[in-house]
Amino acid sequence: MRSASAILRTALVALCVLLACCASTLIHERRSEYSDIRVFDSGAYRYLQFGDSRVVETLMDLREPHRLQHPYSRTAMVGFLYVPQARNCLLIGLGGGAMVRFINHHYPQVELDVVEIDPAIVAVARELFGTSEGPRTRILVADGFDYLGRTSRRYDLILVDAHLNPGNRTDAAGHPLALQSEEFFRSVHDRLNPGGVVMFNSLAGAESRRYIESIRRAFAAVDLYEPPGSGNVMAFAAAHGRLAGESELRERARALDSRGGFGFSFERLLEARKAPAA
Repeated sequence: MRSASAILRTALVALCVLLACCASTLIHERRSEYSDIRVFDSGAYRYLQFGDSRVVETLMDLREPHRLQHPYSRTAMVGFLYVPQARNCLLIGLGGGAMVRFINHHYPQVELDVVEIDPAIVAVARELFGTSEGPRTRILVADGFDYLGRTSRRYDLILVDAHLNPGNRTDAAGHPLALQSEEFFRSVHDRLNPGGVVMFNSLAGAESRRYIESIRRAFAAVDLYEPPGSGNVMAFAAAHGRLAGESELRERARALDSRGGFGFSFERLLEARKAPAA
């Protein structure tokens, strides 16, 4: 089995090869309380990085801005296999807004709330990535921990994709510590509708293993995904009861794939699903 660092290196190499096809030009740089934000253009692509990290946080094809480019962001959409009739969704962590654009384009009936702690990221997503609010989409500048603790809204699907520059508010991988606490997990329980599912995205490594173990303790059922070439580990969890099984997920995936137009195969995404722990 490859180490987490080897997996991450593979992911970085793949993205660097893609972006190296054309010379990258820095088009925007901004320092905020939470991150050093850099936006680059590389041919038909625009991408977002934090600080000197080589990790591409958001990648957008300017010709098709609603298409997901990152393996992990595509895998996040597996949430719509677990909750195929989702009426509303909460996304914690905005980045450049790739998931927002995808959901608005392919699931316009879904009410989408987006919570982002950094107002500078919200401004960059709007100005440079075309990520905007709409009739059924709200973008809120708030701490995800605080928001879930005070809101009365309930959701069918919650996507936790928050990542900051590593510091005293995060673990070594940049996962916010507040979003790994028992109090936060209880808030997620309280804010999920019956049958609802939450997704947690993390970067592979020792910090991720601890994060996943805390999720396993807090939720009744957990499925793990490791998208190839991404360096991510993603947990889908149910507060009560069970998650959809392999046959259910494949049937739903094939139904979506028959519609087409997503830019990827939902059934292929299921290949990243790890066998449930015995």
